[in-house]
Amino acid sequence: MARILIVDDDKNSALAIKDSLEFESYEAIVSLSGKDGMNRALNETYDLILLDILLPEVDGYEILRELRKIKKDIPVIIVSGKTSDEDKVFGLNLGADDYVVKPFSMTELIARIRAQLRRVNILRGSSVSHVGPYPGYEPVTIKIGESLVFLDKMISKLNDVEFPLTPKELGIIRLLYKNRGKVVGRDMMMKEIWGEDVYVTERVIDTNVVSIRKKIGDTGRRAKYIKTVFGVGYKLIEG
Repeated sequence: MARILIVDDDKNSALAIKDSLEFESYEAIVSLSGKDGMNRALNETYDLILLDILLPEVDGYEILRELRKIKKDIPVIIVSGKTSDEDKVFGLNLGADDYVVKPFSMTELIARIRAQLRRVNILRGSSVSHVGPYPGYEPVTIKIGESLVFLDKMISKLNDVEFPLTPKELGIIRLLYKNRGKVVGRDMMMKEIWGEDVYVTERVIDTNVVSIRKKIGDTGRRAKYIKTVFGVGYKLIEG
């Protein structure tokens, strides 16, 4: 049974989500303030977090920022009344895995939760049955240029310095490696890594790729290993 933390100062909304999750056989815990939500998120164990942004004491962005310093692989879905593209991009760039705008369909929210839990189980090596980009293929280490990417540890290593990888960065690396030498379109990345029903812009993908390049030392004037194919996507060149 997955354990889900709901951080939302709207008690009625939080309890409605809790009831729906429990009906679907999830364990749901409610936190009604930013301070309590941060404490629970950082110090307790959850399989997924639903996070509002406008919270008393500590806002959702700060909770997410602190969470990603120590827990990089737990799925976080922002559930917020903030509707602008800028808010969505900011939250996703901070490390959120999905962004749901209030008011929302409970059926849609449950579907998005299931999608995130399914993906994180794949990244952690779960035996969950899934048709996706990686079945039957689970290399331990990938060499890209002078760097080594340790998939099991979610780190890249360059010149004896280790860099942690986020789940999305790891997913992009795996997808590019599986299709090495071929162009992987941004639309394919969106579908395979974020999911068909998850809102994500091309800018979010590009930001993740820039971060990956820094962590593997591919930061020259022209990238040597993760090539940009303008208007389409990216291609991994072995070397």
